[in-house]
Amino acid sequence: MMQVKRPQTPLLPEAKNLLAVCFLCLTGFNSLIFLLTLFTAFKVNKIAERKTTFAQLVNGETVYIAEQDRNWRYPAVIQKVVSDWTTLTFNWDDKLVGSNQNQTDSGIKVGNRRIPTATWFASLLLEPKFAQASLPKIAELVPTGVFTGQLRSTTIISYLSEPRAVRLGEWEIDMIATRILVDRTTGRDERISFNRTFTVQAVEIPRSPLGKDAPLIEQKIYEMRSSGLQITRMVEFNPQQRR
Repeated sequence: MMQVKRPQTPLLPEAKNLLAVCFLCLTGFNSLIFLLTLFTAFKVNKIAERKTTFAQLVNGETVYIAEQDRNWRYPAVIQKVVSDWTTLTFNWDDKLVGSNQNQTDSGIKVGNRRIPTATWFASLLLEPKFAQASLPKIAELVPTGVFTGQLRSTTIISYLSEPRAVRLGEWEIDMIATRILVDRTTGRDERISFNRTFTVQAVEIPRSPLGKDAPLIEQKIYEMRSSGLQITRMVEFNPQQRR
């Protein structure tokens, strides 16, 4: 007696087989994406951990670079701003500072008086309204003999404190200095104490839109402000208050 072979019923219907295959493919694809995500995150973290510590300028000079808050400034930079303002403001001569030909400095008019050109540039380190109020007072201190070459003034800074943080982006710094006014015709000198406590504030660092193509005076102005700091206040230095 012949036996009729019956077709074997598949373990799963054809539609369910296809669904299972798609599920396995999708699972494998998701696993691959997960691994790629982990790999990318690992690489990003590695790059983020790289801290640029040095950079070499085109002139060969190497400078230190560190990631800091935008209002953070090196203590030495704060000290330099105060030192530069003091020396530029009170170092008077009849010659134009930085002139290769030793050109005579006729000064810049402030009201009915004149101040040396370097003194005017120093005012760029002051907060604008503070500078506007200070320049006439400084002009009163400049004798006319400075512009004839009879008198010369220089400043000696004997002490400059470490900056003290008042708040984020603002510091106080003490200075003890002596202004020396020399009469070239008699050789006599006058020594004047200049002891002050400065308040210095961080500001945005301006960028010249013309860069190296800008006029020299514009380049100098941007150079003076390149530290991103301005002096907002100065009072008599009282050592008793610091004890």
